[in-house]
Amino acid sequence: MLNKQTFAAIEVCVCIARLQHQLSCSTGQLSRQLGLSVSYLELILKQLKAHDIVCSFRGPGGGYKILGAADQISMWDIACIFETDAETAPTISDRTLVRCEQGLQQVVEATLRQYSLTDFAHVTPNTMDEGGMEGVQMNRFKFKPLAPAWIPKAPNSVFQLHMHS
Repeated sequence: MLNKQTFAAIEVCVCIARLQHQLSCSTGQLSRQLGLSVSYLELILKQLKAHDIVCSFRGPGGGYKILGAADQISMWDIACIFETDAETAPTISDRTLVRCEQGLQQVVEATLRQYSLTDFAHVTPNTMDEGGMEGVQMNRFKFKPLAPAWIPKAPNSVFQLHMHS
């Protein structure tokens, strides 16, 4: 099955692809968007860079961009970097469970091969603010943020009636 680092790497790539309209995406921006530490992001980005998924730019305005076309990079291309063969080696003695686990792994792989970065990196106009950055921090489940609590504007006591008339 997919590990935590694989999910984080997919989220990082989707976030970078979503912000492709900018010059580049810095680790500070990614950290704020995804709620991950900069050191953990650098660990993930180092592996993504070594496998030619992202490229980096130094200096002012530097950061990370997706290398190549985002529609040509499947989710499995990202996931297979972080999935090791030791995890897929059968450690269970029961052959039926081993076959079930292998079948499930094949379904996960086929599903991830089916989707590309552009399938998840679309930017809708209502999530953009005037600076071009996403105003709403989205998590992996795409929940909308809660509406602010409504507080009525009314006096607390009869002594405050003159203030609200």
